[in-house]
Order: sequence, then C-alpha cells, then structure tokens
Amino acid sequence: MRRINISFQEKRVSRNAVITFVIGLITLAGYLILLLSAIFTGGHLPLLGGLIGCLLGVLALFGTLWGVISFDDVRTTQRFKIPGIVLNIISVFLAIAFFMVR
Repeated sequence: MRRINISFQEKRVSRNAVITFVIGLITLAGYLILLLSAIFTGGHLPLLGGLIGCLLGVLALFGTLWGVISFDDVRTTQRFKIPGIVLNIISVFLAIAFFMVR
C-alpha cells in the first residue's frame, strides 16, 4: 500500500528575506529624505548628502544580492523575498538616477 504524506505545517519566513525587505525600506526612506532635503535647500546639499546617497546605493546593491542569494531556500515562504528584492532594485535604479543628475 502506498502512503501519502501530507504536511500541514506552514513554511516559515526566512530571516534573510526579512533583512532584505528591511534594507529595501531603509534605502527607499533614505532616498526620500535626501530628495526632500534637496528640494527644501534648493538643490544645495552639502557633500555629506552625496556621501549618504552613495552609501545608500551600495546598501541597496548589497540588499539585492543578499535577497537573490537567499532566494533558493525552498523551506521558507516567498512572502518577503520578492518584495525585498524589488524594493532594493528600485533603490539601485534611484541611486543610478541620482548619480546621473549631477
């Protein structure tokens, strides 16, 4: 007789996926703050603003790579992996756009 194994356990959320999602939120919030501060100062951000923009771009690239590397874990759910990767890719494109404006 064949036995059918059915598992009713839910897949758990990956810690790496949550880290990727949080990095994406941090970088998007950072770029929003930089954009608003550039608008309020009339485009005259100090050198520190450019440095923060560069660091946010590197962080977004790291978050994208972190999410792609942790994507192959089949024991966990995809709930935060895909949105985290998408947020980080958007942040990378924002970094490229902000670097090209100057």
